[in-house]
Amino acid sequence: MRNNFFYKQQIDMNTTFHFASAQEITPDIIDVIRRAYQEKPVSIHIQEYEPFVPAWQKQEVRRRDAITGKNPVCFLDGDEVISELESELKTS
Repeated sequence: MRNNFFYKQQIDMNTTFHFASAQEITPDIIDVIRRAYQEKPVSIHIQEYEPFVPAWQKQEVRRRDAITGKNPVCFLDGDEVISELESELKTS
């Protein structure tokens, strides 16, 4: 018995572009994607990145902030801030 069916294997290719903000997505980038994929079907997936800070860490920073009486507006490096707070607690 002859099989009249043929199987075409679909190979998916995933390409990921990372941008610091949506402002970095320029018409040039869209043109490059159009030229690269031409008539092929394309899916664009948008994923927002929200940095996750565990609740216990937020609570600890607030506790240490209350002890030292500081109110930092922005933490650039959490480890550095914690070390600084710990050294201040040791000296007081």
